[in-house]
Amino acid sequence: MEWTRVHLESDENSLETIHGFDDLKIGLDTDAESMHQNFLKAVPQLEEIKNRHNQMLSNLESRELRKTVSTLGDFLSEFGGEWSDPLIRMPISIADREGVVLEIGREESTELVRIISPERFGGMMRTFRVPDGKSLVSAIWEDECLILRLG
Repeated sequence: MEWTRVHLESDENSLETIHGFDDLKIGLDTDAESMHQNFLKAVPQLEEIKNRHNQMLSNLESRELRKTVSTLGDFLSEFGGEWSDPLIRMPISIADREGVVLEIGREESTELVRIISPERFGGMMRTFRVPDGKSLVSAIWEDECLILRLG
């Protein structure tokens, strides 16, 4: 299955409160994860390797996908989210925003949404089915929530 990355719009006000130090250079007070992320951003040659890696992961995931896809209701129950058609609201703290990836894919006639959130000790990847006749139209950060609009 092929996945397509969805652009996550952001509300600039809440991002500035957390990421106000973006202009500073890395110093002795940084951690290994931050240095690694800056290294990966600065090496454009790795793009082809990342694309191949993602393709390989996609092939592996498609084998296991049927076992790990949940319904929208189960997904929202797990994360304390809510659905009020056409909006899905999922609480995700502002501090956890960086690195969150939202992707869509298609399995037969059903659209799937996959959320990947890296964490220092493992991370999270969850996939859910969009209700029949619906598809993801947009995604935006609003304070401490990720808002998905279905259409």
